[in-house]
Amino acid sequence: MASTLTAAFAILVVIAVAVQPARGAQLACEELPPDVCAFAVSSGGRRCVLERTPEGAHRCQTSAVGGARGLAAGWVETDACVRACGVDRAALGLPVASAAAEDRRTLRALCSPACWDGCPNVVDLYATLAAAEGMSLPALCEAQKKAANRRMMMAGMAPVGAPVVAPAAPPVVAPPVAPPVAEPPVVAPPPCEEW
Repeated sequence: MASTLTAAFAILVVIAVAVQPARGAQLACEELPPDVCAFAVSSGGRRCVLERTPEGAHRCQTSAVGGARGLAAGWVETDACVRACGVDRAALGLPVASAAAEDRRTLRALCSPACWDGCPNVVDLYATLAAAEGMSLPALCEAQKKAANRRMMMAGMAPVGAPVVAPAAPPVVAPPVAPPVAEPPVVAPPPCEEW
C-alpha cells in the first residue's frame, strides 16, 4: 500500500514538472482572444497588442516591445489591474504615454498605489513607452502628486499623507486696560443756610 502511494506520488511529481514548462510556453499573442490581448506578455517575452484586420475585426498580435523584466513570460493582465490603472483593454495598438500624461484621470490612476504597487506589468509598459517618448513616468507621478497636494492645500484640505490637524485658533487677546485715571477730589457742598 505504501509503495502504491509512493509510486502514485512520484508519477504526479513527474507530470507536474513536465507540464509546468509546457504550460508557460503555450502563450502566443496570436492565439489570445481580443478581450484579454492588451497588456498580455507572450511566452517569448514580447507584449501583445490589439490590432484591426483589413476586414475590421480585432485580432491579437505580438509587438516588438518587450515585457517587464522580472515578470514571468506568458502573462495575461488581470481585470483588477486594468481597472486599478485606468487603462482600456479595447484600445488598439500600444498606448501613447504622452496622452496618458496629459489626461489627469489616467495619470492619477497609473500613479495610484493600487496600480503602482500592485500592477508592475502595466506600470512597466507605460514607463517603457514614456521613456521612449523622452519622459519619466516616476517624475510624472511625482509632479502629479505635488500638483494634487497643492490643489488640496489651496482648497483648505490636508494634502495626501499629511497629518490631519485642527486649524489653529487665533490667539485670544484681552482688550487693553486703560491706566487708572486720578479722580478729582470730592468737594463737599457748601452748607445750607436755614431760612
